[in-house]
Amino acid sequence: MIDIAIEYPGLFSRRTAKGKAPSSWAELTQEQFFAISRTVNGIEPDFRFVSMLTGIDQGLLKKLTAFDLFKLSEAIDFIGRAGNSYSEFLIPKIPGTDFAAPKPKLAGLTFGQFIYTESYYNDWLSGKDETALNKFIASLYLKRYEKFKSEPIGNNAVKIKSVSMDIRQAIAFNYGLMMIWFQKCYPLIFQDNAEAWHDSSSPCKQTNQSQWLKTFESLVGDDLINQDRYAELSVHAVLRYMTNKYKESSRNSV
Repeated sequence: MIDIAIEYPGLFSRRTAKGKAPSSWAELTQEQFFAISRTVNGIEPDFRFVSMLTGIDQGLLKKLTAFDLFKLSEAIDFIGRAGNSYSEFLIPKIPGTDFAAPKPKLAGLTFGQFIYTESYYNDWLSGKDETALNKFIASLYLKRYEKFKSEPIGNNAVKIKSVSMDIRQAIAFNYGLMMIWFQKCYPLIFQDNAEAWHDSSSPCKQTNQSQWLKTFESLVGDDLINQDRYAELSVHAVLRYMTNKYKESSRNSV
């Protein structure tokens, strides 16, 4: 956390307003994360957003000079750097439901679940369709100890529709951060996306899913006949396998 002190003129003398600001995604409270998500989606007013992150009163923030606001923004500049990825979900369980987030670093996520999640996530980003958003969350968040199956996605999406848009958009934003971290883990598989993330200032960018799926199809070759088996494997196991196959293919082509 970063200590913040702002001096301002009082009635008879100068006063000091003190606050604390997070210096990384890991230090955010859930409410602060919601505020960032609302700002990214164009909902949260700027002064309220900064107030939520620093604890400084909105009225005082509005009186600051442009230079003071600039210096204050430097304290929370990790938000604008897409390279600062995050590998956990800040909403571990959707309030009012039995749906829970995947474990940190997507541990336990199957390759099949990843494909469905990515597909609906990209549909949501491309058209901001609420149905796609609900299906994305229904693919990602499962009941505890439940194995992923595609059949319940539609029914679960209907249940998720009643959850506040604040929470649903925050989950999508959180997943975008997670994907920055994830794609850095497998740069050979997500080569095109890695360059896009590097140049981007926002994690809400569409993944070029077709490209890495083509890579998957070209690398596994005849093993595609066992695609159901791949779907049940850990996404990390499949992408490690794809990375090894890619390296092997590159060596053989030299």
